Amino acid sequence: MAHKWGTRALTATTVVTLAATLAGCNGDSEGSKNTGSSTTTTTSTSPNGGGDTKAAGDGKLSPTGADLSNYTAQQMQWSKDTCTDDVKELKSFSLRDLAPVNDRSECAKIKVPKDYGDPGKGEIEVMVTRTKPAKGENHRVLMTNPGGPGGPAGAFSVITAALSPLGESHVVIGIDPRGVGGGTRLTCKSYSARGVTDYRNLSDTDISALQTAAKKTVDECARENGDLLPYITTANTARDHELVRQLLKVETVDYYGVSAGTWLGAYYSTLFPKQVGRFVLDSNTEFTGTLQSSWATQPMSFQRRFKDQLLPWLARQNTTYNLGSTPDDVNASYEDIRKAAGEGKLGQFEPMIIDNIVAQTLYSDRGFQSSGALLALLKQAMNGDADALRTAEGAAGGGRTKKDIDDSRNQNTVFMAIRCNDTSWSKDEKSYVDRAKQDGQKYPLVGYFDMANECAYWPYKAQDMKVDTSKAPQMLLVQTENDPATAYEGGLKAHKASKNTRFLAVNDQGNHGAVLGSGNLCVEQQTYGFLQNGKLMDKDSVCPGIALPKDKEVHKVGFDPEGEKLAMPVDPTPQWKKALLAVLGAVLDELLTPKNTAPRD
Repeated sequence: MAHKWGTRALTATTVVTLAATLAGCNGDSEGSKNTGSSTTTTTSTSPNGGGDTKAAGDGKLSPTGADLSNYTAQQMQWSKDTCTDDVKELKSFSLRDLAPVNDRSECAKIKVPKDYGDPGKGEIEVMVTRTKPAKGENHRVLMTNPGGPGGPAGAFSVITAALSPLGESHVVIGIDPRGVGGGTRLTCKSYSARGVTDYRNLSDTDISALQTAAKKTVDECARENGDLLPYITTANTARDHELVRQLLKVETVDYYGVSAGTWLGAYYSTLFPKQVGRFVLDSNTEFTGTLQSSWATQPMSFQRRFKDQLLPWLARQNTTYNLGSTPDDVNASYEDIRKAAGEGKLGQFEPMIIDNIVAQTLYSDRGFQSSGALLALLKQAMNGDADALRTAEGAAGGGRTKKDIDDSRNQNTVFMAIRCNDTSWSKDEKSYVDRAKQDGQKYPLVGYFDMANECAYWPYKAQDMKVDTSKAPQMLLVQTENDPATAYEGGLKAHKASKNTRFLAVNDQGNHGAVLGSGNLCVEQQTYGFLQNGKLMDKDSVCPGIALPKDKEVHKVGFDPEGEKLAMPVDPTPQWKKALLAVLGAVLDELLTPKNTAPRD
């Protein structure tokens, strides 16, 4: 689940570029059967929400019983040409594990109603990506979602098939959330408060400017796209998934969702419990609560990952990055770098941008090397090294095309719509300021960032659908102890409120996305075993963590999660394959890192 980043943040592509370019400059080498004008003064009823979703669990595609035969009778026309560029371009990596998988991938577009309760309101398109196994027939069907909310699922589904044994046992499906990716796209302008460079030091005038920009973003988006904006909801996306299940003509579907993909999986299992096969929800939101309550934990969980893992790791790598030999020393270096940035000594690197980049690198363990490389260069630049600053700016500013920016704006819009449409948020703009000031004092990395929230000005009635997964078969929830984006506490709370779930904790680990590409064999054994063979743990369990990059051992952090302690299996993977998987893992990191960071207008 993405953080709602401040204005002028850098993108996930930047993080990947930093990992490659900056680290290099620093000398870094290193079972069910499954067959195969302002508008904010107005209020509208929530389409497919509110009263419409109180019949959750009845398994009906239309909550009103409307005739949807025009949609359920569609024929899916599969073609590689239909795929979006992010799916097609995966083949360019030419890795033996990915290229054959990509060859088996193709896409189709389907029509879906804007409103499943009233199909007369019009229709839009949604893109579906399918990757078939190399051999055999009658495979199970696995649907996937990378989170966001609103992240396109196509490339993620292909990577899932390539990075896991699920590409051999399942037909792997990625369904772009409505409004984003290869279907009908919803894109609005986002406005910023010019001149705001450090959220720790905001004047009342700055705060008012941020609020004005947020309101302008919502007002203009609603005015220009009000015919589609209210229908961009998780309940509607879950119904899109159910429509695809029917078109694929399978009785049930398996599912692997990460981050906000757990929110989507919980919605689907609430609405269509009889169609649920084997569900794995990875890095869980507090899906039994509200999105506002889930996001409220992020300042704490980002700061915890920063303090308990990144700072000590950088201290252990002091000979490489020269940021300090203790966590306190590294933190002091970080504050010195921020101060220099605030004084205009680091070019484009303003304090807010540095915070954003570092926070984004916390999503994956591999990202720690990006943080180290960037901060090392900025420390050199702070001390007068102009070449170091040019290197940092070149890496951070390179590679973004107009299409990249358009995609970011598109995903940013859908991200905003889903989180504001799904559950209610406070309409008191002052409440966000008070909370941000309170959080910022305790959790300065990102605690100050939510001073102005678009949902405070949202003109549409939120759905507030009650999530109840109890009618579905048992599901597996997986959570790392120090996850920065979806706090361990929220995932555990969702588990305790959902009696049909098992909880797999990962001790002393903090990457966001505990399963795919993590390299933790204990986690993979439990999750892939369940998805492939239907074998689920008898009780809540705990896997040991794995070492951070360059570390020779796992370093203790935080608390010991409750549950049966599992052993780490012996790793049978040959070294050549580990190298290939590491490259694919870097691609996966980009897919799971927030994209809602487009330059604002």
